[in-house]
Amino acid sequence: MNSTEPRSPSTVLSTTKIYPPLLAGTLVLGTLVLHFIVPEARSVGWYQVIGLLVVALGAGLSCFAAALFQARETTRNPYGEPTALVAHAPYTWTRNPMYLGLATALMGLAIFFSSIAMLLAPVVFIAVIDRMVIPREEETLGRLFGNDYADYKNRVRRWI
Repeated sequence: MNSTEPRSPSTVLSTTKIYPPLLAGTLVLGTLVLHFIVPEARSVGWYQVIGLLVVALGAGLSCFAAALFQARETTRNPYGEPTALVAHAPYTWTRNPMYLGLATALMGLAIFFSSIAMLLAPVVFIAVIDRMVIPREEETLGRLFGNDYADYKNRVRRWI
């Protein structure tokens, strides 16, 4: 394909690099703006405590999972080349605890703000990560770790 030919949408999507923490932050900011633009009743209540607990759970899961990668000296960059296949808890019950943690934290923020608009953030985050980031990671892991990764993939679900 030369540079004057238009690229197909699937080519653009497959070459677009999405960094999950940046995506999560952008979604928080965007849905927070929506939250304050959309007229909703706002009050302080028990849901804010629950929301903070859910945010803490999600952030803790994501950070713990990332620390396991650092301890094994493998990349956390979804576009990098991993040097180890990490299969310790929480990677024994989900193949993507960092992403699951970020999605959980986004859900916690929606609960904290009691915002229907902010519910878009975890939904969009999961959809984008599931369709645009994880398939590329799975391809790389399959190429690098072969049957070990195939066995792991058969034992452990993508999300939960």
